[in-house]
Amino acid sequence: MATRLLLDERILGDGRHARTYAALDGDRLQISDDEATGVLSFLAVDRVMCKYGLPLDASIRLDGDMLELEGCKLRRLRYHAPVDAEARDYLVWEKPGEPALAVIATHATAALRYLVLRLQAERAPSEN
Repeated sequence: MATRLLLDERILGDGRHARTYAALDGDRLQISDDEATGVLSFLAVDRVMCKYGLPLDASIRLDGDMLELEGCKLRRLRYHAPVDAEARDYLVWEKPGEPALAVIATHATAALRYLVLRLQAERAPSEN
């Protein structure tokens, strides 16, 4: 099991390469990149993955890096579907007794980053 999981890689408007990572912080998930670092509860991660996720075909093999949160697993999956020109990255959410849910990594990461940035803005003192 990994201690840090790469969630997403992207190229910014100025050409810089940006990466977003997740790491365990007790019973919460720390999300970090160049712009923000914050922690999200298990419930917040679960809500994002359940809202945007679709059931993953059971024939797709899950292996590689993952983080385990309260019995659930968050992993990154690179998968080349027959309809895609090249492989895509997905985040997969596995809950015991339920089908695994998959979300395109950029979509799930954007939602998680939004929550972190929103929580930071709410905690920051008002500058009026």
